[in-house]
Amino acid sequence: MDFELSADQQLLLTSLRTLLQPFRSPPIGAHGYVQYSEALQTELAASGFLEVASQPGYGLLDAALIVEEIASCPVSVEAAASALVAPLANQAASPMAIAWALDVPVRFLTVAKTVCLLRQGSWFIGSPDAKNVRQVESVVAYPLATLGAAPSDAVIVTGSTAEAITRRALIGIAVESAGLMRGALEQTVQYAKDREVFRQKLAQFQAVQHRLAEDAQLIHACRSLAFRAAYQDDDKSARVACLYAQNAMRKVIYDCHQFTGALGLTLEYPLHLWTYRLKYLQGEGGGKAEHAQRLAESVWELPNRMEPQRRTKRC
Repeated sequence: MDFELSADQQLLLTSLRTLLQPFRSPPIGAHGYVQYSEALQTELAASGFLEVASQPGYGLLDAALIVEEIASCPVSVEAAASALVAPLANQAASPMAIAWALDVPVRFLTVAKTVCLLRQGSWFIGSPDAKNVRQVESVVAYPLATLGAAPSDAVIVTGSTAEAITRRALIGIAVESAGLMRGALEQTVQYAKDREVFRQKLAQFQAVQHRLAEDAQLIHACRSLAFRAAYQDDDKSARVACLYAQNAMRKVIYDCHQFTGALGLTLEYPLHLWTYRLKYLQGEGGGKAEHAQRLAESVWELPNRMEPQRRTKRC
């Protein structure tokens, strides 16, 4: 099952794909872990694609479509927070970094003009102070840094708006994960079509076809759940989409690396530009355990954040 894009959405994605075309191929001769593209970040900011959620006639779903398409590229840029969260933060400057806590690695903090820090259910939004930002050596294809203190000019957001920012950040994780998985699978499928073993293309083996088909189905489900979460913009859908994506990516990563003959575990082959980012996103926003716990609390009305030894089994 899939949904049909509107004429405006088709035009939007066609224009975006034209802009992304020069960035579709993995960088030639670049064997580093991190492939952040300042050039693409600049073009996205100038084109206005990251502001589509605030434009008349468009909304959060359209922004999610854009983020998923951008994430499928081998280079990394900050798009999810700018496209999905910024409209709730008084159009904060892009790029944006989402910090779920202090002194933990934060994606894109080294290039961010705005940082959103979560502390005790409230978001502190402001400009990152250089003295409080410490760059971390990254092997996950994202530029990382830790935040030592809240921004000195931070605006504190609480209540329903804070909850909405958390929800949008989770939707961003789900949408970005779906795009990354799609990009990794497309790279693997092309390799299987090109690679010849026993005088036969790897993609012609039925067992390989079955596994890749299973991965395609998982990714399609991830995309559908992520887009539904963006369309409905509610907490439960966001948690479900995040939980499903972070659970599904484990199989997709494993299969992609296996069918490339483990080439993706080395920097000579570019598969890591997708899968290493996915590995990092597995723990983003609290990871699967956090999302499962919050979903259980909402479905069965469990007391919030119960101590493990005091939990009661519910049927």
